[in-house]
Amino acid sequence: MLWVDGVGGYLLLHADQVTIGGAVATNLDPEADSADIALLANLSRRHATIIRNNESYLVQSHASTRVGTHVVEETTLLWSGQEIQLGNSVVLRFQIPTPLSATAIIQFVSDHRPVHSVDGVILMQDTLLLGAGGDCHVRCPQWTENVVVFLKDGDFWCKSRDGKINGASGKAQKMKPGKVVNVNEINFHLEAC
Repeated sequence: MLWVDGVGGYLLLHADQVTIGGAVATNLDPEADSADIALLANLSRRHATIIRNNESYLVQSHASTRVGTHVVEETTLLWSGQEIQLGNSVVLRFQIPTPLSATAIIQFVSDHRPVHSVDGVILMQDTLLLGAGGDCHVRCPQWTENVVVFLKDGDFWCKSRDGKINGASGKAQKMKPGKVVNVNEINFHLEAC
């Protein structure tokens, strides 16, 4: 989870394949695997899979899935701005805010939300941009700085061109789950879930 003060919480996933499905009642079946994005909706446990293939994304249907008006029989290419409909009522919007990064976001169009309360889902490839601009993955309207979060050797790091991160200027810092990162009075942190 990525928590950004004054902005919201985001489920942060960085696998090349992410499953979407209905929530599983674990007390009924403790062996049941839930989807990576488990929605409180009447969906199959593994309703669809989003696959990142280099710079492109595909959606693979396991149950009733539409992309725009197109019924997905097996697999179809996803474009930024397209809506994905799962079942009869779940609608998600797929976005790639900048051509400079293959990181994508999933926004909730219908009222269906994941088990964990979040404002969106981030499908992170290598970099994630936080800031006020329309090309940022996480829009932070009050920020004057942009912050880039990136993966290096399996760890999350962050950097800001002009801002001080936890008091240090111009130097990338490793992010530790649960530890607050401060950039010029802006706070955010990662949390394991």
